[in-house]
Amino acid sequence: MKTLLSSPTKSLALEELNEQEPNKSEALKQMQDWLNTQPHITCRRDNSFLLRFLRFQKYRLEEAKDQLIKYLKMREDNHLWFRNLDIRDPSLTTLIDGGYWFALPEKDKAGRRVFFNRSAALDPSRNDNNEQMRAMIICFESMLEDEENQVRGFTYVMDEKDVGFSYLSLWTLGEVTKAIQCCEKTIPMRHKEVHFLNLSTALGALFEFVKSIMSDKMNSRMKVHSSLDSLYSVVDRQILPKEYGGKVPMATMIKQYREEMELVRSKVLSLDQMKIGKKVGTHNKLQRTINKVQRSFKKIDID
Repeated sequence: MKTLLSSPTKSLALEELNEQEPNKSEALKQMQDWLNTQPHITCRRDNSFLLRFLRFQKYRLEEAKDQLIKYLKMREDNHLWFRNLDIRDPSLTTLIDGGYWFALPEKDKAGRRVFFNRSAALDPSRNDNNEQMRAMIICFESMLEDEENQVRGFTYVMDEKDVGFSYLSLWTLGEVTKAIQCCEKTIPMRHKEVHFLNLSTALGALFEFVKSIMSDKMNSRMKVHSSLDSLYSVVDRQILPKEYGGKVPMATMIKQYREEMELVRSKVLSLDQMKIGKKVGTHNKLQRTINKVQRSFKKIDID
């Protein structure tokens, strides 16, 4: 995975994210200095990792700090989604090899990696919603190791053919809300285009609910296609699996994806070492404030 930006991507980072030297180096230093004052936070401190948050918040330092905290808390609160994200995990093999979620090997015309989802690869009798989230999040975390992806963001192509009501039974509306919060607002990644194919009647109501809790910006980037020809008008068919009009069979693409994931396997697994505890001194400071107020009231009573 790349850790340096190409010249065109540097220009894009300046235009869209306000990324430039010496601001970039100074922001990284301030993030490091801040982390040195946060003993309750244990996380990766390499530049590539911290840049995820700075870029996501367009170098607004305080927002980047808050984003990191929110991300770490999401990981702590949802171990079943984030822990042991191992491409060799047998529980993920069936989903990935079936094409449930993977990244296409070729980029789109905007230079973005494309996530491909074939929902029919999911077996509701065998796979629960935790496994669905793990298949997605291992892909997100792995692709974010490439800084080009941090800047350019991602495109999605999601085929919902043959998705029935049995799929919907895997999720409560509360779980859907949490998943959207995780993917759209917590993991520091840029979702640039989302294309849906074969959106079934069963998914129609859920789709409208998802739109209602997403930001206006995200809604504007979602498009439903009634046919492959409609999809081809915005996504180059040549980069799609052969089964969808491209040249390379899906099985070959998935094999390449698994090989790519192996290259960053150790880095993704190392994320499990990160943690966030309660901020030291917060309770004591609050208690001191309460005591001070109580003393003030007692003084008023005496007077």
